[in-house]
Amino acid sequence: MKKVFMAKKKQNQKKNETKISQPKGRPMLNWVGKKPLDYIKSFPAQLMEVYNPLKTSEPLEKPTFNELEKNWQNLLFHGDNKEVLGYLLNNGFRGKVDLIYIDPPFDSGADYVRKVELRKQVDRKTLEAIEYSLGEQVQYFDIWNNDGYLQFLYERLLLLKEFLTQEGSIYLHCDYRRSAYIKVMMDEVFGADNFLNEIIWKRKGGMVADINRFGVVTDTLFIYSKSSDYIFNPQYTKINT
Repeated sequence: MKKVFMAKKKQNQKKNETKISQPKGRPMLNWVGKKPLDYIKSFPAQLMEVYNPLKTSEPLEKPTFNELEKNWQNLLFHGDNKEVLGYLLNNGFRGKVDLIYIDPPFDSGADYVRKVELRKQVDRKTLEAIEYSLGEQVQYFDIWNNDGYLQFLYERLLLLKEFLTQEGSIYLHCDYRRSAYIKVMMDEVFGADNFLNEIIWKRKGGMVADINRFGVVTDTLFIYSKSSDYIFNPQYTKINT
């Protein structure tokens, strides 16, 4: 399996603008600084790395993205997700995706880091053993003001809608902090008639209860379709008799 990492835009690169459809759903959620997204700018992506963990056939030359367009599985994009979405929309992915799952920031008021093992470059000729060193990697910052968070998510939902086929659907994972606002926002973007399900998912562990309220032990999944032509495959559980 190969993973390809793409960089974000560089300065002075040629850009394209892709028109974005405006939402028609109701009700509408309003906040200070709410702005429509009429166009998205698209910048060329830069191939940064080809990683072959099995080391079966390490390529001597890095392929271009054009060579990977027909075999796009396992592509990883590094950069601002808004810029990446704009790039993909401008490169043939509009209306081509059947299923989208997103796990956006929860507005938890914290920054998240993780311990990582840093992989050194492998000698292509000798394929020497990989050496690791331990470090910290910032995953993402999750501190927002109310209006900034809503505008951030609104723009990305508008873009993601452009990717869905008429049979497609989107799953959004959130928690109690913003779920009420997100539900109304998705009604606006995708249309209330295209709301399919709200799934309440119980965590393995939960927030410890204090004397003033119950502990929080659930997250939420909202499911919306692109249109009434969506495809849903019924789920079954085998019963042993």
